[in-house]
Amino acid sequence: MGIRGHALCRNTGRGFKWNTLNGDDRLQMNPHLLPTVLSLLAILCPVIPLPAQERPRILGISHMAVKVSDIERSASFYRDFLGFAEQCRLNNLKDGSLMLVCFKVSDEQSIEVFTGLRPGEERLHQLAYCVHDAEAMRAHLAKNGFKVPESVGKGQMKNLGFTVRDPSGYTIEFVQYTPDGWTRRDGGKFLPDTRISKHITHGGVVVTEMAAAMHFYGDILGFKESWRGGASNNVLSWINMKVPAGRDYVEFMLDPKVTPHFCLLVPDMEKAKAKLENSSYRSKYDKPLEVRVGKNRKRQLNLYDPDGTRVELMEPDTVDGVPVPSSKAPLPVP
Repeated sequence: MGIRGHALCRNTGRGFKWNTLNGDDRLQMNPHLLPTVLSLLAILCPVIPLPAQERPRILGISHMAVKVSDIERSASFYRDFLGFAEQCRLNNLKDGSLMLVCFKVSDEQSIEVFTGLRPGEERLHQLAYCVHDAEAMRAHLAKNGFKVPESVGKGQMKNLGFTVRDPSGYTIEFVQYTPDGWTRRDGGKFLPDTRISKHITHGGVVVTEMAAAMHFYGDILGFKESWRGGASNNVLSWINMKVPAGRDYVEFMLDPKVTPHFCLLVPDMEKAKAKLENSSYRSKYDKPLEVRVGKNRKRQLNLYDPDGTRVELMEPDTVDGVPVPSSKAPLPVP
């Protein structure tokens, strides 16, 4: 807008002048000075970059899912030996046959036991993470070139979610708990004192393509490395990657000969062992209950369900309370 009725700096020859045209006073600039003015503007008004897009929040582990060959036999292991209570049973929508049994670990976590394991099939069926916004996570993965479903679904338990494959081929599910979902509906229920643990702390997956795994879990999902260890000082065996907004983590197992597992946290391993020894299921379990100290200096006890899926029990702290530093051993050579 001009200042009407005035003629300032008129015909100064210095590049600017007021021009009165039909009563409209407008400031005009010598076109030869345009590059100089733009340069000054760039200095005085620098471009402020927009903040990077925030990743959708991953809050922790939602559930671990295993596939089994005999669902009632395996259900007895998780119920009668590990002490978890059944929250529900879900049927296949197509034929009405039993699909899974869900055992509550806590109000936030569960173990899902799926029927239908075939010979040679991977027993660790899903690693599921709780997210703040499932649709935002779906869009985030799609934007970064990962294959995702066209929309987020609502499952039989009325939570929102979808699945993807990680670079190693494992099924990863992202779950958003809804106010009307069964997770919130059953808060405080199905949590007996017989539970061997109240928290799933990690799932272990075999990783052979480290760069791809780091890109997916680190660059895309925002997991942060928290520890690495080796069975020996000569080669690296494990890398722990912690979720962005919680304490849970995924364990990269770098030895292709090992099998996937999931880990239950126990505050006192000797008390946990005593509970297992006194269980009515103990006579059916033909393996020894051996407490060992791992390379991370934490007490551990390995259990195996009827199909051989390893369920690791582990204490939260080292035996002497001193954290073990990360290994500096090199990655294994393929």
